[in-house]
Amino acid sequence: MAEAQGGSVNRTPHYGWVVVGAGTLAVFACLGLGRLLPTMGDSLGLTYAEMGFISSGNFGGYMVAVFAASACARRLGYRGTIFAGLVLVGGSMILVGQAGGFVEALVLYVFTGVGSGLVNVPVMALVPHWFARRHRGRAAGYMVIGSGFAIVYSSLIVAEIDAVAGPDGWRWSWMVLGVTVLAAAITCGLLIHDTPAKKGLTPFGSENAEGPVPTHGGPAGPSP
Repeated sequence: MAEAQGGSVNRTPHYGWVVVGAGTLAVFACLGLGRLLPTMGDSLGLTYAEMGFISSGNFGGYMVAVFAASACARRLGYRGTIFAGLVLVGGSMILVGQAGGFVEALVLYVFTGVGSGLVNVPVMALVPHWFARRHRGRAAGYMVIGSGFAIVYSSLIVAEIDAVAGPDGWRWSWMVLGVTVLAAAITCGLLIHDTPAKKGLTPFGSENAEGPVPTHGGPAGPSP
């Protein structure tokens, strides 16, 4: 707990932990939910090779976005890039649920990978802005567990939907998971701020972490 000016104890948690919570949600949405479903391949008559190409396309899109994420963050800010990436992930997942064949699924899943990369890089870049060095490992650790939560969540959801919807359950699964990602995008857009200065704070763990500081544009760009 940090001391407020004047020596009294301020029991309000530092806003950095809200950013961590939103970052965990962002990782949950961008890395753990967009997994290829075996029943999708069966329903569309895809071969193992075609399913492999679709997975490779997703990874290729992710890698392209990793290299482009810094430029996007400079232009849109961390929050804007994370929001745009999650919208791309969620929207493309919903459309994958409507795919009629290999080419459609491949193209859409590439966009899912691009969105994932646009989210993951700036999310982790928030940590050094919001936390002093000795707290960064803990903050980053909390964020990355989001992907594990997502794998558990998606497994349960997909199993339930398949049990109800039968052979076309994979389409409903993609749509439900895509809507989940869009909800995460809205939440992250509301809660994430690029730097502590946007909230009148300094990084958690630094001196006077709860004290006001001048508000100015952070290194991530002009996003509020």
